Amino acid sequence: MPGGLDIRNLVGSVINAVKSRANKVCAATCDGLILRMHYRWTFCIMLGGFFTTWYSWYHRDVISCVSHFNAETQVRLDYINICLSYPYLETEGGRRYILFYRWISWSFLILAAVYYIPRKMSKTFDNSKCKALLEDLATNSHRYDQTEAQLVERAARYMIFNLRTHNGLYWKYLCVNLVALLVDIFAMHYLDFILQGRFIQYGIKSYPFNRDPQTFSDYMSQTFPPFASCELSSENQLVNKRTEKFGCHLTIMELYEKVFLALWVWLIALCFFTCCYIIFLFMMWLPWVRVLMIHTARPVNGRDKVRMISKKVMKNCKIGDIYLLYRLKQHLSHVRFYELSVRLSELNLNSEQRQKATPETQPERQEKTPIDDMVTTTIRNRRSAVTLDPSKDPQYLYQLLGSSESLEKTLQTLTQDKIQTKKNTSILIE
Repeated sequence: MPGGLDIRNLVGSVINAVKSRANKVCAATCDGLILRMHYRWTFCIMLGGFFTTWYSWYHRDVISCVSHFNAETQVRLDYINICLSYPYLETEGGRRYILFYRWISWSFLILAAVYYIPRKMSKTFDNSKCKALLEDLATNSHRYDQTEAQLVERAARYMIFNLRTHNGLYWKYLCVNLVALLVDIFAMHYLDFILQGRFIQYGIKSYPFNRDPQTFSDYMSQTFPPFASCELSSENQLVNKRTEKFGCHLTIMELYEKVFLALWVWLIALCFFTCCYIIFLFMMWLPWVRVLMIHTARPVNGRDKVRMISKKVMKNCKIGDIYLLYRLKQHLSHVRFYELSVRLSELNLNSEQRQKATPETQPERQEKTPIDDMVTTTIRNRRSAVTLDPSKDPQYLYQLLGSSESLEKTLQTLTQDKIQTKKNTSILIE
């Protein structure tokens, strides 16, 4: 419509943005399926609920009220504005005002913002080096050439050099999952507050979902009543100090009852899965659980049993290292992860192997040693300023005595050089 809001383009833009972000490789170290169920899936559900209810509010009649004195004429707009905020039901205990009818859409928007908190925390707690390693594995591990072997070599070098330094990563990840569970609990109680104490048990008390279309006495109709009353009295200052009642039809209640039933089922399932996963993370302190986490199928050329290798790896690693290996396992084949486990299970996992795994300590080309360089310089330039007298050059004595092989080599070179010098001198004299 010209000059209006095109809801189809708006929804299409949101869907395309969500799909583009969902297709990205997610390799954050403090991220996982449970967290994505919160900050991605539930976030989109809350946004969808907001757009659905918001669209209904601005593109259709959300309430229709008539006066008891004149039921054929729609009441004034200022009366309807009051009835939108203060409709009520007559119950045995008195009136029950339905205060949430007008503010449901904005409640969805608030919950969408709350469910994005775990994502901000996971990005803050992320380890950039581990994330780069996981991204390499996630991006290239599907290839069937030698790339996977190179990735295993990188992973092994990183793990050996950074062994027993990832406990903080485990605790941060556990903390983010606990925050996600707190967000679920907050959402349940927040919606229960919005619906005036009728959300937490909404699905249980509504079962088996038998409806009463005549008197609307079932639990769902009592929670979201399609018909309600509205009263304007002398306190409202709009009806000339008289009391007038209106009968109102709340047209979006039929939508609310279905949206909140689906949301109740989803939040219950989300709380259950989050609790189970947190229990699993706590069970990682048990040795047999850590062994199962890094257990893999033994390849044909495997010599050792996988269980024995896993136990050796567990002895060399802390709980944070086991967690990182569990993440690496998701991007490697069984054969490659077996190779990585074998390298980490070696008993002599000491500083010597860590030096071999360090890129900085292993130069690509073998440079000449200082003593060889000094000897070569002495041979080429006999009149060099380098003094070979130990009494005048203590540094040379220190280098000379540092290795018996270097000492022997240097003495032989000096002897040959002396003989050659004598021959050249005798030729010149003749």
